[in-house]
Amino acid sequence: MSIAGDQLSISGGNTITVPTADGTETIVTAGNDISVTGNGSSATPYVIANTRPNIFYPPSIAVDASSTGTGRTINLHTQYTAQFGSPMVASNLAPGAIPTYANTELYYYVTYYDNTVFDNVSVDEFGVMTYDVIATPTDYNSLINVVFVVK
Repeated sequence: MSIAGDQLSISGGNTITVPTADGTETIVTAGNDISVTGNGSSATPYVIANTRPNIFYPPSIAVDASSTGTGRTINLHTQYTAQFGSPMVASNLAPGAIPTYANTELYYYVTYYDNTVFDNVSVDEFGVMTYDVIATPTDYNSLINVVFVVK
């Protein structure tokens, strides 16, 4: 057996033409926030993955801070799926619901809360936020900022 250029000579005087690169091949390269694994064969096909975390803000919800109290809870995941599952308005040809994640497919973060109004803020692995209201807002308005990250 020998090879010369693109010709592979095998026993019995037979040859096989080996394909050569001509610019039409599929080339997959990783880029910013994109990873590529596999070699493109049927045994190990290319797998292209987004390595940037999928971060999004859940929909706005009302948090009752009209009176003080401890151990209050809001299920952030339930609020999110309710609003994404039945939006009030959608663009033409849009599906009736926005796709959602299961509560175990997300990480939950409280990135900000007004610490003059809220205290002991925590959120569990299922999206249930627990908080205390330690004072009512002086201007009838206060903020809690929540972010969801897809695992």
